[in-house]
This record gives sequence, structure tokens and C-alpha cells, in this order.
Amino acid sequence: MVRPRAQAVHGRGFGAQAATYDQVRPDYPAAAIDLAVDGWADGWAGLQVCDLGAGTGILSRELGERGSHVLAVDPDAAALEHNPADGLIGTAEDTGAETDRFDIVTVAQAWHWFDEDRAAAEISRILRPGGRLLILINQLDVRIDWVLRLSRIMHAGDVYRPQYRPRPGRGLDLIDHRLVEFATPLDGDGIVDLARTRSYWLRSNAATRSRVESNLREYLSTEHPITGAVDLPYMCLAYLLEHTAS
Repeated sequence: MVRPRAQAVHGRGFGAQAATYDQVRPDYPAAAIDLAVDGWADGWAGLQVCDLGAGTGILSRELGERGSHVLAVDPDAAALEHNPADGLIGTAEDTGAETDRFDIVTVAQAWHWFDEDRAAAEISRILRPGGRLLILINQLDVRIDWVLRLSRIMHAGDVYRPQYRPRPGRGLDLIDHRLVEFATPLDGDGIVDLARTRSYWLRSNAATRSRVESNLREYLSTEHPITGAVDLPYMCLAYLLEHTAS
């Protein structure tokens, strides 16, 4: 288990692999993103959105293209340099943003890095009454045997069960959820690069990294051989919460 202080440090290390991260990490499926504006006639157009833990901007780009005004908040300055949205160095627990500023807060691939109670209090502060929080989690579809084996070799520990439901309190009530299956094409080298973007890899020494890469290449050449690009199965867990506090 990673202690909270170490967890915070590891959560700020992805900028070192920013280019690789953008190349091999998948986008978020439209059906998951648009859960946030379900029932809103104008969709994303003109909304004030805080993309929290925004990193290199995989989600920020999508939100901007939908016509929303995006502020990307992240503690990793190197990652924010790659993010096309306006950036603000801050954390989920202390964003530095104004009170009641946002219609929507999005958290993509970052919820597990947060102190949930403190982050919920901060999100409630910066959301307008009736505003929404969208949590997105892309993860390998470990319901499939060969993908489960792959994730174990990678030490992909960021795995939530589909039954998981965030219940942070602080006036944030879960109102909807969705599981979206999708796939992204990667070849063997791309899968190795994917492992290089994992927190386990980033905090490991050279010997551990070499062992993980060797085990991956062995698996993809003998146990589950692949040729060229394959569709790597994912599932996106999407959770929609509403700010109900007055």
C-alpha cells in the first residue's frame, strides 16, 4: 500500500512521460464523457469546467472541442505544459480556484490519487449549486483472461471493480453511473510503453523496469503472441455526482 504522502508524490510524476502518455493512453469514450450533461439541453457548450488532475490534457482537449471553457488543474507543471487548456498548478484538495465558479468538475484517471474527503470539500466549494462532478476511470478490461494476466505483469494496480461507487459526501450525491466498453489499438512496443506510464514503473529502479519489460515481451511473444497492432480491451467507469448542498 502506498502511504498518502508517497501517493501524492507519485501522482505528480507523469509529466516525465508526458509524450508517451499521450501516445499510448486511450481517450475517454464519448458515451462516458457526455454522461455529465445528460438532460442539459445545450450540452457542454459554454459551460465552465474544471478538469481536476488534468495532466497532459487527454480529457481537457475533448472538453474544449465540445465548446466548454476549461481550466486544467494539476500539481505537475511538466504535465500541464502539454495541456492545451488554461492551466493552474493546484491539487484536488486545494485548487486555488474561485468559489462557485464551475458548472462541472471532471476527474479523469485521478480519483485514486486524492484525499477523498478533502477533495470532496474542495470540489463542493468550487462547484455552483446544482453543479456536477464527473469521475472517469479507464482501465484494462480484466474480465478478459489474457488482459488480466497482462495487467498483472504490468503491475497495473489502478483497478476498480465495476461494482464500485464513489460516495464522498460533502454534498456530492451519486445520481448516475455507466460502464462503457471500448478498445484501443496497440502493438507490442506500444504495450510496453503503456507499462512505462504506470505509477509502478515510474517509482521503480532500473532493474525492476528491465524485469517488467522482459516479462511483458516474453508474454506477448510466447504465452499470448501478437503480431502487429491488436485491439486492447478497456472499460470506462463513469460516475456522475450532483452538488446538492445549498
